[in-house]
Amino acid sequence: MNEQPPINPDPDANGPTDQGDQTPPTDDRAALNASASPVTIPPFTPDRFLRDLGIDSTIRWTALVVVVVAAGYLILSEQTDTTLGLAVVMLLAFGWISINTISATVWRTLPSITELIGHNPVGAEALLAEHLKRRPLVRWVRLMLYHRLASIRHRQQRFQESAVICQSLLGQNLGPARRQRGPLLLMLLEAQLQCGNLHGAYAALLELHAQPLPLVESLQRLALQTRYEVLAGHDAAALAGVKQKLMLAELMPADHCGAMHAMLTTSATRAGHQELADWLWRRTCLLCSPAQVKHLFSSPFSIGVVAPPDPNG
Repeated sequence: MNEQPPINPDPDANGPTDQGDQTPPTDDRAALNASASPVTIPPFTPDRFLRDLGIDSTIRWTALVVVVVAAGYLILSEQTDTTLGLAVVMLLAFGWISINTISATVWRTLPSITELIGHNPVGAEALLAEHLKRRPLVRWVRLMLYHRLASIRHRQQRFQESAVICQSLLGQNLGPARRQRGPLLLMLLEAQLQCGNLHGAYAALLELHAQPLPLVESLQRLALQTRYEVLAGHDAAALAGVKQKLMLAELMPADHCGAMHAMLTTSATRAGHQELADWLWRRTCLLCSPAQVKHLFSSPFSIGVVAPPDPNG
């Protein structure tokens, strides 16, 4: 991908604008479950996020210190071969394994949460709420849970909260979850565009250009950068390398490809390239239905580029 880094935004720039008659069951538990409101997670705050990380760290370090101190005492007191010593060693080993089993159990459920995000965000949030209460968790497992929370909020179009979660995660050392940095930046970029925060979108774009991305994520970056440039009024930048951009757009799903043509149509029209604008518009109408075209220009250009995370991620 030979895209150019984004241009710094102009703060003053504005974008374009049959059941039968059967008796229902009377099971009290079923009625209770049916009437119960769905489990939800309280609005995200960075303080709560940092507190969760701190509690996990404190519990794990305390457990480790207890293991080391107890093991040292047994060795120095020469009680390792006694019945009491063996019992203490077994108890410590069982406790340490139990602590790590909590993280392993949560990690194994991450693919299930991811699959639910796409078709049942309410169920995904209920399952996520249950796992967020578990302590202690290994740091990167906790971070991956919050990554799923960002994805849920993004799908629910709660973009401000999604952006805050992404920023909080990106400010941490992701460790084994570092390959999620690209998807987090893409989610942050789209959320900032949805919120109309062009300066925040510009900062996310700069980081994305310094981040190696696979093909699919590179195409997402291209679509989001084009949207940013059109909304910021940088029509020359949006039209630069237009032939290469359109070739890459052919690799996108039809609605995303159509959105690229629609965005470039807007820039070509504003820049006075009427022949190019006419051709791009005809392509837009071929790729998108009238309802999709109407949605594109009313949103503006919101096409939901960022998908839920990879279930295996």
